[in-house]
Amino acid sequence: MEGTAGNGNDRQREATDRVAAALATVGNWMFAPATRRRIMAASGLELSLGDYTLLAQISLHAPVRLSVLAELMEVDKSTLSPPAKRLEARGFIERRFDPADARAKLVSVTREGKLAIRELWKARTTAVAALMEGWEPSDIEHLADGLAAFAEAIKKGA
Repeated sequence: MEGTAGNGNDRQREATDRVAAALATVGNWMFAPATRRRIMAASGLELSLGDYTLLAQISLHAPVRLSVLAELMEVDKSTLSPPAKRLEARGFIERRFDPADARAKLVSVTREGKLAIRELWKARTTAVAALMEGWEPSDIEHLADGLAAFAEAIKKGA
C-alpha cells in the first residue's frame, strides 16, 4: 500500500516538474521580443514594444496610477512616462484625477485603446493557433481547460 502512495507522489512531482518546465518555455515565448514584434506586425498597429507592453498592462489594471504599474512591472516610473505620453497622444489611454487623491492621476484605456488591444489579442490568438496547427480539437480544449484552471489558481493566490 505504502509503495503505491509513494508512486503517486512521484508521478505527481514529475508531472508538476513537467508543468513548471513547460510554463517557463511558454512564458519565454510569449514575452520574447521576436514574438511581441510578430504579434505587433500582425495586428497592423505601429507601436514600440514598450508602448505595446504598457498598453497591455494598463488594460489589465486600469484605472491605475503609473507608479503602481511601475511597481508591478518592476521598472522605474520614469521609464513609463514616455510611452504613456505616446499612447495618450494616439488616443489609446487617458489620464484622470484620482478621486482618492486629487494630486495623482489614474490612467485607463480609451475606446480607441480597447480597439487596439482587441487587434493585438486577435494577432496573439493567431500566433498561438499556428503553434497548435494539426492538433486534435479535443487536445486544444483539454489544454484550454487546464490552463484556465491554472490561471484561476494564480488569481486566487495573488
